[in-house]
Amino acid sequence: MDEVFSVAGGKAALSLRPDGILHLVWAPGTYVQEEDAVSAVTMLNKISPDHDRPLLVDMRNAGNTSSRAREVFANPHAVSRVALLGESPVDQVIASFFTGVHRPQRPTRYFTSEATALSWLAGG
Repeated sequence: MDEVFSVAGGKAALSLRPDGILHLVWAPGTYVQEEDAVSAVTMLNKISPDHDRPLLVDMRNAGNTSSRAREVFANPHAVSRVALLGESPVDQVIASFFTGVHRPQRPTRYFTSEATALSWLAGG
């Protein structure tokens, strides 16, 4: 079983899967603010201090994300690539806006299938 770390005072959970992929899950309805993003990035760097790992971000139930939080996520941190996992047209718009406006420093793609997202993450 993966060890799960609490992020941003319980607003999210972060784990390192046996396949080496970091997995970040936001609690339902969470409005992600700058300090939440900083907390998540700090934990990512703590879990993977020696090298960058792929990251699966489950945004299916999360609420919105502040512009300052998106800026934090766009900057380099301990990830090699990012798969944004969503399920709704709204999720896709949020992901497209994030990648288009903030231009993340790591390859970042949106997926509606967890299996496809994991396959893409494993391929890089």
